Amino acid sequence: MKILHRSIAALMVAGGLAGAIACAWALVDPSIMAPFAQGPLDPPSPRWRAAFGLLASIAALLFGSGRLRHRELP
Repeated sequence: MKILHRSIAALMVAGGLAGAIACAWALVDPSIMAPFAQGPLDPPSPRWRAAFGLLASIAALLFGSGRLRHRELP
């Protein structure tokens, strides 16, 4: 079970790091994010989506590294 937990944590760290880099680049150049189709409810701008993705990626990175987890029960 520990091996599974550590492998999922490593995947979360890797995915969070890759997502953080991609979203940080999208904040600099928002044209790399494809716009959504226009509908009755307009989606947020690419910069807002990149900022939300950056926060979610940092949260995944911190959770995978163990800094954003609750304490483990004995």
